Amino acid sequence: MNLYHAVLGSGSCGNSYVFYDGTSSLLIDQGYSFVQFKKKLSETDVPLNSIKAIFLTHFHPDHCHGLKTTSNKLNVPLYINQEAIAKEPIVFERLKLNKNHVNEISVKQEYQIGNFKVIAFKTLHDSGGSVGYFIENNGECFTIITDTGETTEEMIKYAKESNVLFLESNYDEDMLLNGSYSYKLKTRVKGKWGHLSNIQALNFIKESNFKGSLLYLIHLSEKNNDVELVKNLFKSKLTQQEIIVCPRGELINVMGNK
Repeated sequence: MNLYHAVLGSGSCGNSYVFYDGTSSLLIDQGYSFVQFKKKLSETDVPLNSIKAIFLTHFHPDHCHGLKTTSNKLNVPLYINQEAIAKEPIVFERLKLNKNHVNEISVKQEYQIGNFKVIAFKTLHDSGGSVGYFIENNGECFTIITDTGETTEEMIKYAKESNVLFLESNYDEDMLLNGSYSYKLKTRVKGKWGHLSNIQALNFIKESNFKGSLLYLIHLSEKNNDVELVKNLFKSKLTQQEIIVCPRGELINVMGNK
């Protein structure tokens, strides 16, 4: 695999993913301060000046906190689902983004950034117009599915086509139900517009018949999940893929063979 990629961090403290082909790079989400982001990126093989675009999944702060500063500092375009802007106008305005940087995109449409082709697809989350992404570059395919309460046939389609899958595995159901969250918050997390549990994520792998070489399990809850629990669950059930469980907020810098 020749396309460099890294998880700069995932979870409620911040989310960002970078893809680099040796010439250009793009980000999915930027939930960190610009200082944090630059520090994380400096620990990868991705030059700061290679970043050509930022694609947003949704408007929750852990995914969009750094959009304004990063796009302004680097003078790069932002790609945001037009439905998210329409459904969350107050949140969008509060971000005070440079409107010249904002490109409104549609789901199922292909967008070209250098050699990258990017397609957004709908996710089910309590942030209007939330999306995941399918990314292709010279035959290498990646899918990012995060912050969704349920999976869809479209997600299955893209996972089947992917070499690498980034999949939310947010909570262990027993830990959530027996934990400190209020009843309202527990209901929100495990509802249709919340997050995927470990079992939902595992079932998705089976349903999609994902045959790619690498599976990242992302967006683990700080209070309702455990890295070792997730590792043991998935590695006991799956044998075809390398499995990387991403601890909350940590840089996962795996692919360096550009």
